[in-house]
Amino acid sequence: MRTRIVSVVLLVALAIAVGVAASHNRNALDGRLAESNAPKATSTPAPVNIHVGTPDSAGWSATTYEAATAEANKKVLASGKAATVTGEVVDVSCYLQLGKRGEAHIPCGSKCIEHGQPIGLLDSDEKLYILFAEEHHPRRDGQADLKKVFAPLLAKTVTVTGMMIEMKDYRALFVRVTDLVGGGKPAEGGTKK
Repeated sequence: MRTRIVSVVLLVALAIAVGVAASHNRNALDGRLAESNAPKATSTPAPVNIHVGTPDSAGWSATTYEAATAEANKKVLASGKAATVTGEVVDVSCYLQLGKRGEAHIPCGSKCIEHGQPIGLLDSDEKLYILFAEEHHPRRDGQADLKKVFAPLLAKTVTVTGMMIEMKDYRALFVRVTDLVGGGKPAEGGTKK
């Protein structure tokens, strides 16, 4: 008898917990549905005439060459080419997971970027380029911080020059850290128009 009472009490507690969880999930879903029905950016943001990097500064740095210790590494570097890409700055995680971008996503995307989520550039053909600091050793050692430069540019159209690698359907644009010094104001070799 005692076992039966305990079983009934546990079932009732479980039913209550499931009901509370379902109500919470329904409220969360209602909020997400309202957000998903919110107006979305349907056009490419207007360019803000910000250029990061120049063709003169594009190329692999000495630290990157130094890190290419094996022939396979050198082969990958040889496949890179200088490139200039114009596109919208996006928070890669929310863009790939939820399709979020544009001005409506700035509050969320800025937080994602500031907390370490990857930064991308989405061109007019909807090709996504993941942005990285080019110099290997400063990047490895935590001395290269793209988020300080690109978080304020989220949802804006910018032009970035660097070294591009395409590998297995991924596109990466490696930007010289020296072009990013000064919290968004590119240093010598970079221009801000």
